Amino acid sequence: MKRFLFAAGILLAFCGLFFSPQTLFAKELTILAAFGTSDGEAQKSLNAIKSAYEKQGDTVIWAFSSNIIRAKLNKDKQTVYSITEALDYAKNNGYKDVKIQSLHVAPAEEYMKICRLISRYMEINGKNFDSVIMGHPLLSSKEDLDKTIQAVFSALPKERKAEDAVILMGHGNDRGTGDLTLLAAAHGFREADNMVWLASVEGALAFDGVLAQVQKSGAETVWLMPFMIVAGDHAKNDMAGREDDAWKTVLEKNGYKVHAILDGLGSVPGIQQIFLEHTANSHDNIKDGTILSKN
Repeated sequence: MKRFLFAAGILLAFCGLFFSPQTLFAKELTILAAFGTSDGEAQKSLNAIKSAYEKQGDTVIWAFSSNIIRAKLNKDKQTVYSITEALDYAKNNGYKDVKIQSLHVAPAEEYMKICRLISRYMEINGKNFDSVIMGHPLLSSKEDLDKTIQAVFSALPKERKAEDAVILMGHGNDRGTGDLTLLAAAHGFREADNMVWLASVEGALAFDGVLAQVQKSGAETVWLMPFMIVAGDHAKNDMAGREDDAWKTVLEKNGYKVHAILDGLGSVPGIQQIFLEHTANSHDNIKDGTILSKN
C-alpha cells in the first residue's frame, strides 16, 4: 500500500511539471462580457455581479469590448481580456465548456458586436470546446422586464415619495439600435408607476421629451438614477454633472429639487439574479449552432 501511495505521489508530481492543476481538472469557465469601465467607483457594480457568480462556485474572467478601456486597465496591471482573448484563455487552459454572459441591458449594437466576434472565433476554434453557451442580455423577454422593474423599484431610496418623479438614464444608440427594447422598458415603468420615466443619452427617448412630461406631472422633486449596468461617465457627467446640459443642472434651473443616485444596475441583487438565471437557462450553443437540451 505504501509503495502504491509513493508511486501515485511520484506520478502526480511528474504530471505537475507539465500540466497546471487548472488544466488537469478544468471544468466550466464563465466569461462575463461587458463594454467595460475604467472608473473605480463604477467597477463596483461589475464586481458585485462577478461576486454573485463566484458565490455559486463559478470560475469567472472578464471580457471587455472597449479597446480603450482594456488598454487603460491593462496598463494599470489589471488583467482584462477582449472577447477573443478570453476564449483563447479558455482554450489554452483546457476549459471544454464555456459560459459567456452578456452584461448588456439590451440586445443592441454592443451585444451584436460580441456575438459576431464569438461566431467568427468558433468557425476556427470550435473544435477545442464541447460547448460555448451564450447568456442573453438583461432585457430579453417580458418576464425580464417585469423582474427588472421590480429590482429597480427595490433600489430606490425609501425617502422617495409617491409624488416625486423618477427619471432613469439609459444609454441608447444614435442609430436607433435597441430603441424598441428601451421604448418597451419605458412603457413598462410608466405602467408600474406613472411618476417614473426612462430617457436615454442617445436614440429615441430624448431627455427633452421626458422633461416636458415631468413638467406636466406636478412633481416638485426628481430622482435621477442610471438605467445602465455601471454608473460611469454618463451617469456622473451627463446625468449628475455640473455642466449646463447635464440633466441635474437642467432640472434645477427649472425649479426642481434633484437627487442623483450614482449606483449602476449591477449593484442591485435583483439584476444580478436575472443574469444568473440567463446563464443557467441558456440553451444556445454557439460552438455549432445547436440547441442544448438541459435536464
